[in-house]
Amino acid sequence: MKKINLYIITVTLLLGISGNINAQKSMLSKKQEKTVTISSFTARGKLDKLKPELIAGLEVGLTVNEIKEVLVHLYAYSGFPGSLRGLQTFMSVLDERKAAGINDNWGREASPVTDTRDKYERGKEILAELSGTTPPEGRATAGYAGFSPEIETFLKEHLFADIFERDVLTYSERELVTVSVIASLGGLEPMLRSHMDISLNVGITPSQLQQMISIIGVNIGRKEADAAQLVLNELLKTKGLTTENNDTKMVNGVKVQKITFHNRINIDVAGNLFLPPNFDANKKYPAIVAGHTFTGVKEQTSGLHAQKLAELGYVTLAFDASFWGESGGFPRNIEVPEIRVEDFSAAVDYLSNHLSVDLNRIGALGICGGGGYVVSAATIDHRIKAAATVSMYDLGSARRQGLGDAITYEQRMKTLDLIGELRTKEYRGEPRTNTCGVPLRITENDTENTREFYDYYRTPRAQHPNATTEYSLTSQAPMMNFFPFVQIETISPRPLLFIVGERAVSACFSEDAYSKAAEPKELFVVPGASHVDLYDRPRYLAVSIAKLDSFFKEYLK
Repeated sequence: MKKINLYIITVTLLLGISGNINAQKSMLSKKQEKTVTISSFTARGKLDKLKPELIAGLEVGLTVNEIKEVLVHLYAYSGFPGSLRGLQTFMSVLDERKAAGINDNWGREASPVTDTRDKYERGKEILAELSGTTPPEGRATAGYAGFSPEIETFLKEHLFADIFERDVLTYSERELVTVSVIASLGGLEPMLRSHMDISLNVGITPSQLQQMISIIGVNIGRKEADAAQLVLNELLKTKGLTTENNDTKMVNGVKVQKITFHNRINIDVAGNLFLPPNFDANKKYPAIVAGHTFTGVKEQTSGLHAQKLAELGYVTLAFDASFWGESGGFPRNIEVPEIRVEDFSAAVDYLSNHLSVDLNRIGALGICGGGGYVVSAATIDHRIKAAATVSMYDLGSARRQGLGDAITYEQRMKTLDLIGELRTKEYRGEPRTNTCGVPLRITENDTENTREFYDYYRTPRAQHPNATTEYSLTSQAPMMNFFPFVQIETISPRPLLFIVGERAVSACFSEDAYSKAAEPKELFVVPGASHVDLYDRPRYLAVSIAKLDSFFKEYLK
């Protein structure tokens, strides 16, 4: 079906935007975000990227004096040369804006310091206030302070007195600068931990620290962000804290946390992390990644399966694939098989760095279209120790041949010709052509299979605003080029489980995969169930979840 639907295009774009907005809830403000990027780019000397961030900082409400103070503050952590270059860049920005008739808000100057007490003692008190401790008596003599009394004096008198006493920035704003600089420079993890600890004490939340790391990952580098992430994870564990936001909830004793993680192409992937009842952060748990259906989202059947398995004692992660739901990636609602496969491995990246997950006990589950992707991911990612599918759909075969080889070679060629024409038109700016994974209404001519999909996606049973089932028609070409079972035998000796409904029209895909896979493997048929029944029908879930539990318990020992 060919359909140009500007309304749906608009909706899918808005859904992507709203997902990003929801992910930022209770996180850094726009002014704080720009403080992080300005600090990071200045510290790393990326002046070409600093300039637009300085402009953006002014546009979101940072005053000239606040930005000046950020650039002055960071010299203590990255050196005079970088600070001076940052200030010079800022001067040129202000000159250009003034010449263009833009009058920026300079804000207030720093208040005069009237405290006449010994500067070392003042600095010592400020550091104690930042750290939430009682200032010690006398001068420090242990560690570096004993080895180099001079640096101890400079730190207390100049850094914590001269700089931190200036009231243009608050303590929390100064820690935003400090953590951003230290994390961006890399290799300074002990100091980073100290200042992350101070940040928590002066009102920066775990979620805000997490967002800072994400910003650094995108703008500075994944190596620096990953190192900072390990520091934050260890610090939060010692304090019994998490980076959960206000969307954290409890369901049947399972704690569900909204999280984000990145894949190899730096798309932020949104997920729900499920922690089992009576979760103990000091224990190591088996973990399972759950991938959703084609055009679906994590709030539907993959999230339901993740919830049910978490109730049985697993740490589980259901995620929105790139370009879908709350995850990043643009344009919205396109299908890129290699990136869908990459998202599974990125989810394993996240779990393998979670302090409560046993790296040697990670499994993966794919439902419907997610089943084909999980098989492909398990083929190349040996960290997946056991893989299972439910109502698997091989999207490659379905697009090339259709169910029961209903699509002829000539029809496939015509589709590819159409896709080529659409790509040419869309490249030059014509509206995108979308097609519908599930019809908007049912007619008397629709099959039972179509009616079942409609009943799931288009009714309160499972409909979700992020799952319109609309997608770019041009996505069908890369799906035709997807062959998930080509090397399926190489997954062995890791086990594969294929769960299908007795009445499922898609059973041929699981049967095909089973025939090509090597041992250990199992094809498990749920009596009486259709393809969609296994998504959420309680009577069938009772059977399939029990089978998944026994499978993962056996192979994720």
